[in-house]
Amino acid sequence: MSLHILYGRWSSELRGGEPRVADFVHGSDGLGNLSLPAPTTKKVEESAAEFMVNKVSQFPGEISVLALGPLTNVALAIKRDSSFASKVKKIVVLGGAFFAAGNVNPAAEANIYGDPDAADVVFTSGADIDVVGINITTQCCFTDEDLLELKNSKGVHTQFLCDMCKFYRDWHEKSDGFQGIFLHDPVSFTALVHPEYFTFKKGVVRVETQGICTGHTLMDHGLKKWNSENPWSGYAPISVAWTVDVPKVLAYVKKLL
Repeated sequence: MSLHILYGRWSSELRGGEPRVADFVHGSDGLGNLSLPAPTTKKVEESAAEFMVNKVSQFPGEISVLALGPLTNVALAIKRDSSFASKVKKIVVLGGAFFAAGNVNPAAEANIYGDPDAADVVFTSGADIDVVGINITTQCCFTDEDLLELKNSKGVHTQFLCDMCKFYRDWHEKSDGFQGIFLHDPVSFTALVHPEYFTFKKGVVRVETQGICTGHTLMDHGLKKWNSENPWSGYAPISVAWTVDVPKVLAYVKKLL
């Protein structure tokens, strides 16, 4: 059995303070300002960290976590249970900008910037981790033509999805001069279920937690034998997505939709 926990976009920061909500990208409701009715379901009593710890303990080696937002709750799970990192099957992270410019500022990607302390805890935890940075996800785009194709398809939710994406698409045009959308989250999901569409490089990754480069992710490729210990020494390497088969990823996402 293989279970997947999808860890969502919103959380408070591990270092304290208010969460960073990118309403200028996703709308004030996170769904392109569609003003949907409030949900009728009730939230569970457990915190997100408690839920992950309990499920991973119940099904050790069977649960993968797909983290699509700041890594606060994953870090809290690791701090709550010292065996979490060894019991979780895999953690796939959408985050970082490896040897590429960030999207919050030149140094940092939004999810890592949202809680850099948490990201550093997760990346150095020893868990089996795949990281998909925006150097990969920005290669996978839906153009206006793709969105029109989606809107005219027979998918059950495609009209809703296209309406939701309009705000996001318009922001991309203003911010990047690009008429379309980057598929950050779907690409990361694809990396979880179809890792063969990607190549990965292994290395120890640390995150800058202060100064003008807060949120910057830097990987030691392991190509040099250092003369002395440094902040990358002694930690287990993680897998960083290095290349992506764009046509296969786009075809898979379209098939699902």
